[in-house]
Amino acid sequence: MDGRDARENTETGGKKLLIVAGETSGDQHGAHLLSALKERDPEIAVWSVGGEKLRRAGARQIVGIEKLSVIGLLEVLKKAGVILSAFRAVLRKVDEEKIRTAVLIDFPDFNLRLAKALKKRGVRVLYYISPQVWAWRKGRIHQIRRDVDHMFVIFPFEKELYEKAGVPVTYIGHPLLDEPFPAEEPEDLQREFFPGLSPNEKRTSFVLGLLPGSRESEVSRLYPRMLEAVERLRTDFPDIRILVPQAPGLDDRLFFEHEAPFVWTKDEGHFQRIRGKFRETVKACDLVILASGTATLETALLGVPMVIVYVMNPLTYLLAKKLVRVPAIGMVNLIAGKTVMPELIQEAASPGNIEKTVREILVDPDRLPEMKNALWNVQEKVGEAGASKVLAEGVMEFLSINQKT
Repeated sequence: MDGRDARENTETGGKKLLIVAGETSGDQHGAHLLSALKERDPEIAVWSVGGEKLRRAGARQIVGIEKLSVIGLLEVLKKAGVILSAFRAVLRKVDEEKIRTAVLIDFPDFNLRLAKALKKRGVRVLYYISPQVWAWRKGRIHQIRRDVDHMFVIFPFEKELYEKAGVPVTYIGHPLLDEPFPAEEPEDLQREFFPGLSPNEKRTSFVLGLLPGSRESEVSRLYPRMLEAVERLRTDFPDIRILVPQAPGLDDRLFFEHEAPFVWTKDEGHFQRIRGKFRETVKACDLVILASGTATLETALLGVPMVIVYVMNPLTYLLAKKLVRVPAIGMVNLIAGKTVMPELIQEAASPGNIEKTVREILVDPDRLPEMKNALWNVQEKVGEAGASKVLAEGVMEFLSINQKT
């Protein structure tokens, strides 16, 4: 690099950063990273593919996550035009602003392709939250070695995997631990959401959470099954209370459509859908039914037992079944090394099976305490807080390299 190029890089790219987070969880982690970066250098300019949390943290949005958050082969094909447009918009902004460092958060189908394009432009690519190469499509690790300058991973076993593959890697711990946990006791939170719930009534009732996911496609597939399962449970548990933490970015109308057939969803004394208080809502529950994903680990960290359910497009499921080589799909079970929380996948995730599984847990006085004990072991394996600060230090080092080269 000659002197002119070095001056240009310092003046136009050294303090500029791209953060790409294609999903709600990534938006949350990206916002924590940006806050930690701003503490170290308030002058950093950040452009993002992200959501409301990254915007609030100070990122200039290129594309919103609501346009990209899809899962499954057919769903991706349906949105191919939108995804391609977003891809091009990101690269245009990188070229216009001469951005020389990027942090790509999870979202591998988009981000690994983007990493290749960024690398060709001379951008230093940092990848935060590894694709699950240890579970499926292991060949991606060769692409990562080629296109990614440094991996920042959240599980200890991932560090060993990348070191063996010759990929620069740093283990930083899990970012979910950086989020504040509710200080209130579960019983206090239950009375906050359901003021009419008396201590005496609580002995014969339960608070059940329904977490159908953060994507429209997940909600459309899973929420009706969950609601129907509750309808069946109410025969023997008429006082059961239902809490639904609504993911940011999802329209109320999506939920109203599925709730309409069930009269009890209009009874605020027995049903509450809450936006913006995920941890408080989940901690208030005795048990939750939830979509497989990051939420399983976050729920485990809150110490709340769960039944994991997931339904994909049939073609996507057939492909995944051939490619995936893990004994469970829930992250909480993968970390535990065995199935400590029940999983109901695809055809098994019927309303009848969901109802049966939940009923068996609720009628057995020993089951919920046993599940909570299993979650303590998972919590110990996850580690300690501080991931965002460690990552921020690593990113600052790469930004400093930009200024010196």
